[in-house]
Amino acid sequence: MKKHVRVLLVGFVCVLFGCSGGNKVDIEAEKEALRKAESDWAATLAAKDLDGFLSYFAPDAVVLGPHLPAFTGAEAIREWATTSFNFPGFAVTWTTTAVEVAASGDMGYTLGNFTFHVEMNGTSLDDRGKYVTNWKKQADGSWKVVVDAFNSDVEMMPGPAGAAPGDTTGAGH
Repeated sequence: MKKHVRVLLVGFVCVLFGCSGGNKVDIEAEKEALRKAESDWAATLAAKDLDGFLSYFAPDAVVLGPHLPAFTGAEAIREWATTSFNFPGFAVTWTTTAVEVAASGDMGYTLGNFTFHVEMNGTSLDDRGKYVTNWKKQADGSWKVVVDAFNSDVEMMPGPAGAAPGDTTGAGH
Protein backbone atom coordinates (compact mmCIF):
# COMPACT_ATOMS: atom_id res chain seq x y z
CA MET A 1 0.00 0.00 0.00
CA LYS A 2 2.82 2.43 0.83
CA LYS A 3 4.31 1.85 -2.62
CA HIS A 4 1.01 2.83 -4.31
CA VAL A 5 0.78 5.99 -2.20
CA ARG A 6 4.30 6.98 -3.22
CA VAL A 7 3.56 6.41 -6.91
CA LEU A 8 0.38 8.48 -6.64
CA LEU A 9 2.22 11.21 -4.75
CA VAL A 10 4.99 11.34 -7.38
CA GLY A 11 2.35 11.41 -10.12
CA PHE A 12 0.48 14.24 -8.39
CA VAL A 13 3.69 16.28 -7.99
CA CYS A 14 4.49 15.76 -11.69
CA VAL A 15 1.04 16.92 -12.74
CA LEU A 16 1.14 19.88 -10.38
CA PHE A 17 4.69 21.08 -11.15
CA GLY A 18 5.53 19.37 -14.43
CA CYS A 19 7.98 16.55 -14.98
CA SER A 20 10.29 18.29 -17.41
CA GLY A 21 13.10 18.32 -14.85
CA GLY A 22 13.26 22.09 -14.72
CA ASN A 23 11.96 25.33 -16.07
CA LYS A 24 11.64 25.74 -19.81
CA VAL A 25 14.27 28.14 -21.10
CA ASP A 26 13.20 30.87 -23.52
CA ILE A 27 16.12 30.46 -25.93
CA GLU A 28 15.13 33.45 -28.06
CA ALA A 29 15.05 35.72 -25.00
CA GLU A 30 18.45 34.38 -23.89
CA LYS A 31 19.89 34.97 -27.38
CA GLU A 32 18.63 38.55 -27.25
CA ALA A 33 20.13 39.03 -23.77
CA LEU A 34 23.45 37.64 -25.02
CA ARG A 35 23.37 39.85 -28.12
CA LYS A 36 22.76 42.86 -25.84
CA ALA A 37 25.62 41.84 -23.52
CA GLU A 38 27.97 41.67 -26.49
CA SER A 39 26.76 45.02 -27.82
CA ASP A 40 27.21 46.63 -24.40
CA TRP A 41 30.67 45.06 -24.14
CA ALA A 42 31.63 46.52 -27.54
CA ALA A 43 30.46 49.94 -26.34
CA THR A 44 32.93 49.81 -23.43
CA LEU A 45 35.72 49.25 -25.92
CA ALA A 46 34.59 52.11 -28.16
CA ALA A 47 34.49 54.37 -25.07
CA LYS A 48 37.96 53.16 -24.05
CA ASP A 49 36.47 52.14 -20.69
CA LEU A 50 39.06 49.59 -19.52
CA ASP A 51 37.29 48.63 -16.30
CA GLY A 52 33.96 48.36 -18.09
CA PHE A 53 35.57 46.18 -20.78
CA LEU A 54 37.17 43.91 -18.18
CA SER A 55 33.91 43.59 -16.22
CA TYR A 56 32.54 41.31 -18.96
CA PHE A 57 35.16 38.61 -18.34
CA ALA A 58 34.61 35.74 -15.90
CA PRO A 59 37.42 35.55 -13.29
CA ASP A 60 38.90 32.44 -14.95
CA ALA A 61 38.38 33.57 -18.56
CA VAL A 62 40.87 32.89 -21.35
CA VAL A 63 41.77 35.19 -24.26
CA LEU A 64 43.25 33.56 -27.37
CA GLY A 65 44.54 36.17 -29.80
CA PRO A 66 46.68 35.84 -32.91
CA HIS A 67 50.45 35.66 -32.50
CA LEU A 68 50.17 35.88 -28.72
CA PRO A 69 50.24 33.45 -25.81
CA ALA A 70 46.95 32.60 -24.09
CA PHE A 71 45.96 35.05 -21.36
CA THR A 72 44.25 33.18 -18.53
CA GLY A 73 42.58 34.75 -15.52
CA ALA A 74 41.68 38.28 -14.50
CA GLU A 75 45.24 39.51 -13.84
CA ALA A 76 46.68 38.31 -17.17
CA ILE A 77 43.69 39.64 -19.12
CA ARG A 78 43.92 43.01 -17.34
CA GLU A 79 47.63 43.27 -18.23
CA TRP A 80 46.96 42.39 -21.89
CA ALA A 81 44.00 44.79 -22.14
CA THR A 82 45.87 47.64 -20.41
CA THR A 83 48.76 47.29 -22.85
CA SER A 84 46.35 47.19 -25.80
CA PHE A 85 44.31 50.20 -24.64
CA ASN A 86 47.53 52.22 -24.28
CA PHE A 87 48.69 51.79 -27.87
CA PRO A 88 48.43 55.09 -29.78
CA GLY A 89 45.35 55.12 -32.00
CA PHE A 90 44.04 51.88 -30.48
CA ALA A 91 40.62 51.04 -31.90
CA VAL A 92 38.72 47.78 -32.24
CA THR A 93 35.25 47.31 -33.64
CA TRP A 94 33.31 44.16 -34.22
CA THR A 95 30.12 43.02 -35.88
CA THR A 96 28.22 40.07 -34.48
CA THR A 97 27.09 37.65 -37.19
CA ALA A 98 25.63 34.84 -35.06
CA VAL A 99 24.42 34.24 -31.51
CA GLU A 100 23.63 30.78 -30.16
CA VAL A 101 22.52 29.65 -26.71
CA ALA A 102 22.48 26.08 -25.38
CA ALA A 103 19.10 24.48 -24.64
CA SER A 104 20.00 24.73 -20.94
CA GLY A 105 20.22 28.52 -21.32
CA ASP A 106 23.47 28.75 -19.34
CA MET A 107 26.09 28.72 -22.12
CA GLY A 108 26.26 30.52 -25.42
CA TYR A 109 28.58 31.81 -28.08
CA THR A 110 28.82 34.70 -30.48
CA LEU A 111 30.55 34.79 -33.85
CA GLY A 112 31.57 37.79 -35.89
CA ASN A 113 34.14 39.91 -37.63
CA PHE A 114 36.46 42.54 -36.21
CA THR A 115 38.71 45.38 -37.28
CA PHE A 116 41.75 46.55 -35.33
CA HIS A 117 43.89 49.67 -35.62
CA VAL A 118 46.94 51.05 -33.80
CA GLU A 119 49.79 53.43 -34.63
CA MET A 120 53.25 51.92 -34.19
CA ASN A 121 56.27 54.16 -34.62
CA GLY A 122 54.31 56.50 -36.88
CA THR A 123 52.96 53.66 -39.00
CA SER A 124 49.34 52.53 -39.10
CA LEU A 125 48.81 48.88 -38.31
CA ASP A 126 45.42 47.58 -39.39
CA ASP A 127 44.01 44.10 -39.07
CA ARG A 128 40.73 42.37 -39.71
CA GLY A 129 39.53 38.93 -38.83
CA LYS A 130 36.91 36.79 -37.16
CA TYR A 131 36.13 35.75 -33.62
CA VAL A 132 34.21 33.33 -31.46
CA THR A 133 33.37 34.30 -27.88
CA ASN A 134 32.04 31.72 -25.44
CA TRP A 135 29.78 33.10 -22.72
CA LYS A 136 28.47 31.63 -19.48
CA LYS A 137 25.32 32.84 -17.74
CA GLN A 138 25.99 33.83 -14.15
CA ALA A 139 23.81 33.22 -11.08
CA ASP A 140 22.67 36.86 -11.22
CA GLY A 141 21.44 36.39 -14.82
CA SER A 142 24.29 38.31 -16.45
CA TRP A 143 26.47 36.85 -19.20
CA LYS A 144 30.28 36.71 -18.80
CA VAL A 145 32.98 35.85 -21.33
CA VAL A 146 34.75 32.58 -20.53
CA VAL A 147 36.76 32.23 -23.77
CA ASP A 148 37.43 34.94 -26.34
CA ALA A 149 39.26 33.68 -29.43
CA PHE A 150 40.04 35.76 -32.48
CA ASN A 151 42.35 35.46 -35.47
CA SER A 152 43.44 37.52 -38.40
CA ASP A 153 42.32 37.29 -42.00
CA VAL A 154 45.45 39.20 -43.06
CA GLU A 155 48.13 36.89 -44.43
CA MET A 156 51.47 37.06 -42.68
CA MET A 157 53.32 35.20 -45.39
CA PRO A 158 52.34 35.04 -49.05
CA GLY A 159 51.87 31.63 -50.58
CA PRO A 160 54.01 30.30 -53.45
CA ALA A 161 53.73 32.08 -56.81
CA GLY A 162 50.48 31.17 -58.53
CA ALA A 163 48.86 29.79 -55.36
CA ALA A 164 45.35 30.74 -54.38
CA PRO A 165 45.12 33.32 -51.57
CA GLY A 166 45.79 31.60 -48.27
CA ASP A 167 47.30 28.51 -49.92
CA THR A 168 50.79 28.15 -48.47
CA THR A 169 51.22 24.56 -49.71
CA GLY A 170 51.50 25.30 -53.41
CA ALA A 171 48.62 22.90 -54.03
CA GLY A 172 46.84 25.64 -56.02
CA HIS A 173 49.26 25.14 -58.99
